[in-house]
Parts: sequence; C-alpha cells; structure tokens
Amino acid sequence: MFNNCSLLKIETAQEPLSKQELNMRLLTQSLVTEATNRVEFAADSIISTTANTNLQKLAYRWKIETLNTFKNTAFQSSPKLSLMDTWTYMLQVRNFMKTSAAHDYFGDYTDYVAQVAQENVEDIEKKARQFFTSEAFLKHQDFASKFAADNPISSANLKHNPVRSAYVEFLKMPDSLAFTTVGSLSEVMTNFSDKLTYSTDAAGKQFKWNTELILKEKGFDSVQIKDVMATVEMKIDRLSDIAENTPDKLHVALKSFSTDMRNLFYALNSEIGLVSERMALERQAIDTIIRRERIALDSIILRERKAVAFEASEISVRVVDEAMIHVKDLTGTILFYIVLLFAVLLFLPFLLGYFAGKIHQKNKHQKQKD
Repeated sequence: MFNNCSLLKIETAQEPLSKQELNMRLLTQSLVTEATNRVEFAADSIISTTANTNLQKLAYRWKIETLNTFKNTAFQSSPKLSLMDTWTYMLQVRNFMKTSAAHDYFGDYTDYVAQVAQENVEDIEKKARQFFTSEAFLKHQDFASKFAADNPISSANLKHNPVRSAYVEFLKMPDSLAFTTVGSLSEVMTNFSDKLTYSTDAAGKQFKWNTELILKEKGFDSVQIKDVMATVEMKIDRLSDIAENTPDKLHVALKSFSTDMRNLFYALNSEIGLVSERMALERQAIDTIIRRERIALDSIILRERKAVAFEASEISVRVVDEAMIHVKDLTGTILFYIVLLFAVLLFLPFLLGYFAGKIHQKNKHQKQKD
C-alpha cells in the first residue's frame, strides 16, 4: 500500500537540501525582506521631503523595480542561485549609485540612496561569509563583482539580468550537474508558500505604488494622492464591509442595478427602433424626391432635345436652300461663259475670214487702178 502511494514516492525520491543550503535559502529570503524595507523607507523619505515631481517619480520606480527583482531572484529553487542572483543585483544597484548618472537621477539624495545600496551589499556579503570558506567566498565575491560590472543597470533600464548561465560557467560543470537537488517536497512547498506570501504582500504594495505613480504622472501632488488613496481605500472598505456583512443588501443592490440596466437597454432599444423607423421614412422621402427630380430632368432633357431637333431641321433646310441658290447662280454664270466661249469660237473664224477677204479685195482693187 505504501509503494502504491504516489505522494510517498515523490517525497522519498527527492534528495533534501543540506542544512547549509536550507539556511542559505532562509537567510536570503530574510535578507530580501530587510533590504526591501530599507529601499521602501528611503524612497518614501525622498517622496515626502522633496517637491521635485521627476525625483518623486524616479523614487517610485526605484522601489517598484526593487520589489519586482527581489521577488524573482530570492525565491528560486536553488538556494545558491537565489543568493548569487540577489547578490549581483545589489552590486549592480550599488555600482549605479556611484556613477554620475545616479546624481542626475537622484540629485541631492544620491549619497543617501548610495548608502542604502551599500548597506544591502554589506549585509548580503556578511551573510554569504557564513556559507562559504574564505577562499570560496573570495571567488564568489569576485564573480559577483565581475558580473555586476559586465551587466550594469542604468536610469533608463533598472532590469536585472539572470545570473544562472554565467554562474554555471563559473562553476565549470554541466548545467544538469550544477544544481543537484531542489529539496524535498515539503521544502519545495515551503519555499513556494514563502514566495506566495512575499508576492501577495508585494502585489498590494505594487498596486498602491503604481497607482500613486500614475497619479503623480497625471500631475497630482502628495496631498492629493493621499486624499485619492484614502478615498479609494474607504470605498474598498465599504464595499468589503457590504460584501461581508450585508450580502442581502448587496444582492438587492445587484438586483436593482440589473433592473436599471435592463430598463436602460430597453429604452435604448426603443430609441434605436424609433430612429431606425425615422431613417427609413426619410430614406423613402429622399427616394421620392430623387424620382421626382429625375422625371423633371427627363422632361427638360426631352423638351430641349425636341427643340434642338427642330432647330437642326430648320437649319438644314435653310442650308439646302441657300446652297441651291448659290448652285443656281454658279450654274448660270458657268453657262454664260460657256455660251460666250462657243460664240467666240464659232464667229471668230468667220470674222477673221471677213476681214481677210475685205483686205484682199482692197489690195486687188488697188492693183487694178495702178
């Protein structure tokens, strides 16, 4: 019966974490909680003491991104990977706080936030010394410093790059052998429960901080943001109280809301129906007007076409008449010249013969007298 129990098989098949690894996991998660509180307190101090809106927004971004990163780095399956990921991120933040870009980022508060970042680094290095020998600690410290220097964060990008691939390469062993166990089932579930608890608390803070950041970007000042958040929290508390203590009233309110919405949609449907009918009537009227205008236009076109045809007929008759008159005149002129030509051709020889005979007779008469 025990062999057939799958839960027992899973529990006994997993290799539990060593005491050192278990303490490493617990101390890393405890350290993350303390570091989160330091960053949150520092960011809230900046927000409450400065009137610079841009600086306040950057402080919101700092603590929101820190919370997101710690949630991903400190609750991994491997305790060593959780420690190294958290360690390298703290070094990245500390290194950034020492740059000139950080001074543009936090202004007069740069030394303050740099001190907070340095405290986080010192705290995690102090914890790390408990889990490594002196030689191993120096190697891991050198690896973390080199990784942080090779993967810096900036004011435009506060994201942390995961350290797993670089850490496996540092260990000089295959990925499948770098982390031999994630712990027993109970240890895995405990880690998951701790991560869920941290994530739940972080979700509430993130929602509040993101809301305040959005309001800050919209131009609200600190007093207005507190008033808005207090109003929101009061309304949420009232809704929660109603939901928990007066479910009947909530049911009645929902029923009333449903009825109101039904009436609203019914009225909207009625209005939409009336508008549709009115549009149909207007469309019919437009069709009638268009048909009437089309008939009138056809009548005008037909009348104009008849008038144009009549005028074309008159013009053609006039053109034919005038053409015939011109043809008649032209024909008469041609005939006159033809007759004249025939007359010349016909009488010219006789006329020439007459004058020639007359000249001949005159010459002959002259010779007889001589």
